Amino acid sequence: MTATTLPSEPERLTLRPGQTGLHWLSAGATLVALEGTLRLAPPSRSIATARHTLGAGHAHVVETSGWWHLHADRRNGAQVHIVAAAAGTRRPARPAIWRWFANVIQPRQTSRG
Repeated sequence: MTATTLPSEPERLTLRPGQTGLHWLSAGATLVALEGTLRLAPPSRSIATARHTLGAGHAHVVETSGWWHLHADRRNGAQVHIVAAAAGTRRPARPAIWRWFANVIQPRQTSRG
């Protein structure tokens, strides 16, 4: 498989008006709102203020894998397509300066004998 391999068929998710739940989303997945409004809250280990709202016709790419909190609009509910990330796509590697910096700030293990 190459980086241009298309992902499998999108998953269709329908939430009733006011329905709330958890859904596993992997990093790189794209959510496309077909109808209604959907609010997304990232997994609890992420920043709590980074919430997203998707209206019909809008899309959002998930940056963090985990159990995302999904909240459908109280009036109309929501219909969403979840498109998995293309096979072979990965997050970019850290630049060399960040790897160097991480090594510098790591505490050194010394033995005293």
